[in-house]
Amino acid sequence: MKSKYTLGKILILVSSILWGTALVYTKIILDQGVESQDLVSMKMLIATLFLSIYMIFKDKNLFKTDGKGLVLFSISGLFCHALYNLFMFKAIENTSISVAVILLYTSPVYVVIMSKLIFREKITITKLISILICILGASLAVTGGKLIFSGIRLRGILFGLGSGFFYSLTTILNKFFGLKYKQMTSLFYTFLSAFIFSLSFSNPIKVIMGNYSFQVYIFIILLGFLSTTLAYTFYTKGLNLGVEPSSASIIATLEIPVSIIGSVILFNQKLSVYEILGIILVILSVYFYNKSKQSPI
Repeated sequence: MKSKYTLGKILILVSSILWGTALVYTKIILDQGVESQDLVSMKMLIATLFLSIYMIFKDKNLFKTDGKGLVLFSISGLFCHALYNLFMFKAIENTSISVAVILLYTSPVYVVIMSKLIFREKITITKLISILICILGASLAVTGGKLIFSGIRLRGILFGLGSGFFYSLTTILNKFFGLKYKQMTSLFYTFLSAFIFSLSFSNPIKVIMGNYSFQVYIFIILLGFLSTTLAYTFYTKGLNLGVEPSSASIIATLEIPVSIIGSVILFNQKLSVYEILGIILVILSVYFYNKSKQSPI
């Protein structure tokens, strides 16, 4: 039992690494002129195609589900992917990338609260302190200690907090799905519905017919396969192996150090003292959170 739990944490760690690398080659894609909202629909389309190919060869019965399942997966696709990405874009438009990312990483707070209410997960003082350290570390790592608040609108803050909430639902809903539905079935219909909903604010045809370099299309495929299909497969498997939702959400924040280190390696980005301190704080928060055994509140 303990070995399964450990494997679950390792899988979630791997998923955070895959998400972190996504931030690196997403930058390359966007720098070539691909619009962020179009990239969302493309990655969901590619993820859906890869999963469908796997399910066809593995077991066609994986496509079978009930009406209630379709409704739940559609809700997940709408909130956890389509609305999450839309709110993230709106937050960036009305604040800045750094502020939007910081607000996004308030998601562990929502996960802890919902885990307490839904799964009766214990909340400890050490866990709460670890979350605060994580948010502080993420803030320093993303901003380098230079957070500018000029031009920020209230609706931008609300969009940012909303993106954090929708992002947190990914952990909660996938934990719930794992109790009733097959993993690949829930992921396939979630990705498919996310793609359909994303069409309301994106145009993937523009990317497919665009005159972009071969490298851009390779990175888009990697984004859909590695950072969406594989990453979410590992993440949901980790939850199914018994990892608590709050613990999983904290481990997932390691994508920030991974993305920054990737930028250093690929783009020769220079790290400031604040960024290094932020990376250390995020890593420490993950360590202390998963070691917390204090009495619950």
